[in-house]
Amino acid sequence: MNKNLLTYIAMFFGLGLSIICYDQIVVGQNLDVNDNTELISLLKTQTNSLNVSEPIYQTINGSFLSTRELSTSPTLVTEEMFLEDAIMKDIGNVKNNMTFINTYNAQSTIIQGKGNGTIETSDGQTIGWMSSDIGVISESGLIFHGIILFDNTNSEKLSFLNGKLGVYKDAPKVHRTIWLFN
Repeated sequence: MNKNLLTYIAMFFGLGLSIICYDQIVVGQNLDVNDNTELISLLKTQTNSLNVSEPIYQTINGSFLSTRELSTSPTLVTEEMFLEDAIMKDIGNVKNNMTFINTYNAQSTIIQGKGNGTIETSDGQTIGWMSSDIGVISESGLIFHGIILFDNTNSEKLSFLNGKLGVYKDAPKVHRTIWLFN
């Protein structure tokens, strides 16, 4: 397996583990429990969860704006820009202006992407974001799975996203959909 791919998978696993273990006692430490109260409290501690049935963002349609080659050796690296119209939960229509730097693996059908952008409401309120994703070229088209981190904003409507972490999927049949970790 490609060393870069293994490194990237390890980074995703590490981020996922960090999310799951955030504010938790790390597994493998010796517990010094004086009574059952501390142990029961530890066992009842909630982990971050993902409500798959309630996405906060769904693309209605998108436009490919431009692409530019940044490098061709040793692998192809491109900058790609998109504009999406989407619906956000409790907000309504938004626009998402996105830029991705994509690295194409020459030995496989995998793309490593790093993105950033700005979501804007119909009344001009905005929030920035950055993402990291893995794309796979399949018979049905490009399928991306990623992690997205929202910046902080003073925009009233979008402030619920301040510093929040989410995951997303973008595929030919299911356009970009974002879920937040609670």
